[in-house]
Amino acid sequence: MTLYPVSGAKASLFKSTGVKVLRACLMVLGGVVLLNACATTPQPGPYRPGPATQGPTPVTPQTPRPDITEPDTPTPTKGDKIVGLTPPFMNTDNIRRVAILLPFSAQSPRLREEAASMLQAAELALFARDDDSVLLMALDSAGTPAGASIAARKAIAQGADIILGPILAGSVRASGEIARAADVPMIAFSTDTTVAGDGVYLLSFPPEAEVKRVTEFVAESGATKFAFLGPDSNYGRRVLSAYRESVADLDGVMNGIETYTGKDITVMQDPARKLAQLYTQTLAQNEAEGRPRSEVAFHVVLLPEGGTALRSLAPLLPFFEENINPGNVQFMGTGLWNREDVAREPAIRNGIFAGPDLEAKQMFNDRFDAIYGEEPSRLASLAYDALNIAAFVAEGDRDTRAERLTDEAGFFGVDGLVRFDASGTPERGLAIYQVRGGRFVIIDPAPKSSDGAF
Repeated sequence: MTLYPVSGAKASLFKSTGVKVLRACLMVLGGVVLLNACATTPQPGPYRPGPATQGPTPVTPQTPRPDITEPDTPTPTKGDKIVGLTPPFMNTDNIRRVAILLPFSAQSPRLREEAASMLQAAELALFARDDDSVLLMALDSAGTPAGASIAARKAIAQGADIILGPILAGSVRASGEIARAADVPMIAFSTDTTVAGDGVYLLSFPPEAEVKRVTEFVAESGATKFAFLGPDSNYGRRVLSAYRESVADLDGVMNGIETYTGKDITVMQDPARKLAQLYTQTLAQNEAEGRPRSEVAFHVVLLPEGGTALRSLAPLLPFFEENINPGNVQFMGTGLWNREDVAREPAIRNGIFAGPDLEAKQMFNDRFDAIYGEEPSRLASLAYDALNIAAFVAEGDRDTRAERLTDEAGFFGVDGLVRFDASGTPERGLAIYQVRGGRFVIIDPAPKSSDGAF
């Protein structure tokens, strides 16, 4: 199978020829918001890669948020005959039913806002596909495992061919069990790889992939000695574990690991001082024994923080040891670095991190803002790509969907190249970014196609 272009190739995320004037066909049945791209003529021409153009603006529905209710029917299991939910505005033949489970009624305002933006992105993907055979069914996972379970049961009872979401790991774990029992694939948005597998796939950016990519890059440049300075948190421990594994795979040496608890600079100072002292002691020992100064304690230090925490942490190392500077030590980060305020921090000048190709992402952001009048949320692009992947996968027979999801060619979307491995975790095609002059510059591009290995 050739690389499937998610809503077109990167150069043209939205069809540029024969664009239909789209309107939303919207209904609410049994607490489920139903969306389908209805369209007027003329018919679109064949897809031709090219520069994105602004077509007629779709009319964006004001989508009501569904309430959580217990399904009226028992949860179907594998082998049960299901009569799928079919709204009157759709042809009953060859409907592809895509359910999306999002926390519309979560207690957290941030989660509710994320859910709303992700649904808008999925709607945008539906419009851009210009395909009236896809039915998007939006259900409320409430941001809880119980709510996600109820939503999954309802989605399956109403004939979902594939389920998108939920976001939170606990919700994925609970609803994933229900999806597996019914043999319905799930593409969830959690970064917790422990909830993936056996029919549950994660479309997200697990930090392990970012760490592996950036560590391999510096090793190819000659780095052999590595250090870590970061939080003793769930995230920090995951990053450290992946870092250790990557360094070992590359026959490198971990010469310094210092952690702290909290985000305040006061808890960062002692660990940073200890790591700096290790570097200083090695320099002094080299001088005393007549060894070259290049025989340092570490060539690279990983700082898995972002925002204010990173701006507090990064200057500490050169403060305690002036030789820990961009000319001698390579500072590395994770996706948490991908913020404008980080790019302006002098202490991480020349620092690097791995992330998706931002060119395609910016095209998505611009179109989202043009349609909805606001910037998309952090996870909105995942929902956009997920809808396109789901529509493609649901075209095939039920027995071939897992094979289509895990095809080596992968999928290319607004977040770049991605494919799912046998365990359901995502393998991302990531670029290497460097901090230069207050901005991020790509120094090693992300792959544009799959060659069997990223």
